Amino acid sequence: MIPRVTVLATLHVVQGAEKRLGNVHDPMYVALLKKLMISEGIDFIFEEASGLGPTIAEKLALEQLPFGHYQDIDPARADRPDLGIPSNSSEPNMIGEPPSVAFANWQLLDVHAKREELWLQRMQQHEFKSALVICGLVHLLSFAFRLQEAKFSVQAINYANWQRNPL
Repeated sequence: MIPRVTVLATLHVVQGAEKRLGNVHDPMYVALLKKLMISEGIDFIFEEASGLGPTIAEKLALEQLPFGHYQDIDPARADRPDLGIPSNSSEPNMIGEPPSVAFANWQLLDVHAKREELWLQRMQQHEFKSALVICGLVHLLSFAFRLQEAKFSVQAINYANWQRNPL
């Protein structure tokens, strides 16, 4: 049987990583995680938490899955250089002038690719029938395609409750 992977891409602020600043409590995100765990028969959770957890998903895994069925697959920024990956994967650019400013992030594709390759390697070290992978929105399609190429059955979901979590 081909392992199934549900890629859930969202805003990092809703993941609830305890060591991350600026989190937003979104009960609909929690409801979505619980719904996916049941409807997809999730038996492993992988997450781009970058060493900032525990996260909401990690806590759910500890409550509902066997021990060891959660993994933060993304290295902390400080650990990335030891793995040959630059610490930063985007370059913020300020648009406008104070007090009216916004930021646009230039994404560094080579850095994201290296991170996603590491994520895939880390996932392949585990056995599962149906996994949930939680990542940031910028990874949704690229990582889903990478998983398909690795012969997983993949579905991709994006979640952003813009009314609760405006950017």
